[in-house]
Amino acid sequence: MAEGRGKSGAHLRLVGLATWRGVGELYNSDGLTHAASVAYYALISLFPILLLSLAILGEVTSDAGERDAVVRFVFRYFPRQFDFITGQLDSFQTAPVSFGAGGIIMLVWASTGVFNALTSAVNHAWGVQKRRSFLKHRLVAFLMLVSAGGVLLLGLVLASVVRLAESSRFGITISQAPWVGWATGVTGNYAASVLLILCVALVFYFIPNTKVRFRDVWPGAIAVGILWRLAFSLFAWYASDLAGWNVIHGSIAAVVVFLIWIYVSVVILLYGVEVTASYARLQTAVERHPDLATSATA
Repeated sequence: MAEGRGKSGAHLRLVGLATWRGVGELYNSDGLTHAASVAYYALISLFPILLLSLAILGEVTSDAGERDAVVRFVFRYFPRQFDFITGQLDSFQTAPVSFGAGGIIMLVWASTGVFNALTSAVNHAWGVQKRRSFLKHRLVAFLMLVSAGGVLLLGLVLASVVRLAESSRFGITISQAPWVGWATGVTGNYAASVLLILCVALVFYFIPNTKVRFRDVWPGAIAVGILWRLAFSLFAWYASDLAGWNVIHGSIAAVVVFLIWIYVSVVILLYGVEVTASYARLQTAVERHPDLATSATA
C-alpha cells in the first residue's frame, strides 16, 4: 500500500515537473509563431471545410434538424457565435453548391491547409529532427481531415439517437421537466471537453514523426482540456461585447476575434505537446535510471 502511494506520488511529481518545463519550452521555442501560422490557415481553410462538412451531412441525412444539431455541437468549441460563419452556413444551406471531381479535389486540398500547419507545429514543439516527405506530410493532413469527418458523422449518429429518444413518450414527458434544459447544457459542455481531450490525445500519439507511447500523452491532453475550458470561459466573457471590438477593428471585428481565439487554442495545444514531450523524456530517464527518480522530482 505504502509502495503504491509512493509510486503515485512520484508519478504526480513527474507530471508537475513536466507541466512546469512545458512553460519554459513553449516560451523558448517558436511555438507562438507556429500558433499564429495555424490561426491564419484556419481562416483560409474554414469555408472549404464548412462546404465539405455540409456536403457530407447532406449525403448522409436529409433531416435539417439533425444537421443543425451537429452544427450547434461544433459551435460549442467557439466562445461566441460568429456572424460571418453562421451567415455563410445559412447561404450554403439555402443555395447548395455542386462541385465536380476537380472542385472536390481543390476543396480537400484547401481544407488540409490548417491540418498541414498543425502537423508542422506539433512536430516542431516535440523537437522532431527528421521531417516527413512532402507527400507523407500531406497524407497525414488528409488523414486528419478524414478523422474530423468521422467525428462529424459520430456527432450525427448521436444527434439522431437523441432526437429519437426525445420523440418517444418517455422523452416527451422528461423534456417537460424544468431541469432538463440545464442538464442538457452541462452534459453538452462536458461531452465537448471529453471529446476534445480524446482527440488531442490521438493527435499527440499519431502526429509526431517519432515514437510516442500512448500512456505518455494523457498528462498533456488533460492539461489541454482543462486550460482550454478555462480559456473558453474567460474569452467568452472578454469577447461578449463585440460592439467594443467594432470601434477598433470595424467590420472585420468578428474575424479578428475568431483569429485570436484560434491562436489562443493552438497555443494551449502546443503547450500540451511540450508537456507530453517533457513527461515522456522524464519517464524514459527514470525507467533507464531508477535512481534519478528522486533527484528528478525533488
